[in-house]
Amino acid sequence: MIRGPLLSLLAIAGAMTAIGQDLESTVEPALEQARQLVAHHRYGEVIELLEPFSQLDDPEARYAVSAELGRAHFHLGDYSTADVLFREAVRLRPRRVETALYLEATSYLTGNRQQAYRILREVLGSGATDLYLAVTLPGERSFLADPEVRRILGETTRPVDIDIDRGSVLGVEIGRHRPDVERQLRIEPGPATANSALTASAGPYLTWAFGFDDDGALSEIMVHNEHLLRYTPYRMSLGRGLDWRATPSTATGTLGAPTSTSRDGDDVVVMAWDRGGVELTLEFAPPREPPPPGIDSADPMLRVVRLRAAPDSESGSVPDPDPDSR
Repeated sequence: MIRGPLLSLLAIAGAMTAIGQDLESTVEPALEQARQLVAHHRYGEVIELLEPFSQLDDPEARYAVSAELGRAHFHLGDYSTADVLFREAVRLRPRRVETALYLEATSYLTGNRQQAYRILREVLGSGATDLYLAVTLPGERSFLADPEVRRILGETTRPVDIDIDRGSVLGVEIGRHRPDVERQLRIEPGPATANSALTASAGPYLTWAFGFDDDGALSEIMVHNEHLLRYTPYRMSLGRGLDWRATPSTATGTLGAPTSTSRDGDDVVVMAWDRGGVELTLEFAPPREPPPPGIDSADPMLRVVRLRAAPDSESGSVPDPDPDSR
């Protein structure tokens, strides 16, 4: 007959097993609730909610909890704790790019810059491209101005070819129908609404968008050059000797006098050319500090490129590319 301390230990073990099973059965609802709290920036409540789940045995559940807790501590400015949590998350799921980028950020913020550089190089070397390299870390400007970060970006550049004569970006031409565009860009079919835009973002910023008219034909393409330069390895080429380094004078010298030119105060210049049924619009403005690699802060930079099939139509227009501009 079992008596005394051994009986107590068995009872505790049974209770702990029951607690563990209960936690495993409730972790998914807790994670869903945590994501809703994150949407409202209630990070302290996320930590309180998920802490009891931090030692689960299931690797996928433990990864998800570690990643969510890491993000919560990150956004509260507790970078050391976030770093520990992201290390655990990366150990469990080393191929998850977003988690690796957060560990890159916490490594940089806690002084482990060599690890941050190594992670950045590995992520870019893996072929990942749709990412914002600073992960909105508070030291974003320092990170983006870091000579080693610029060097790594320079080693892994990828082209975004814009054919201004054919009206195409990445081989996708104005006038193509949405299913063809989705196949060309290798993305999942979108909403049934014909004129809803296909977009790609780098962090909080829109990097490019494809807008459609009411018949589902591609009517507008926007590429945000400044965001590509800051947050991705992409570098834009316009053909005819023009690329991401174009200025108003080089654009005019190559393309001739624009059909129209407008100014927003002294800072923003918008120039448009009619290219045989497709309007090309180039927007120039001083870069935000620090300027992207290869850009002189004293000169206006090519910020946005738009190709439009019907300039007088609002259907299929793409979203505002820069929330900071409003």
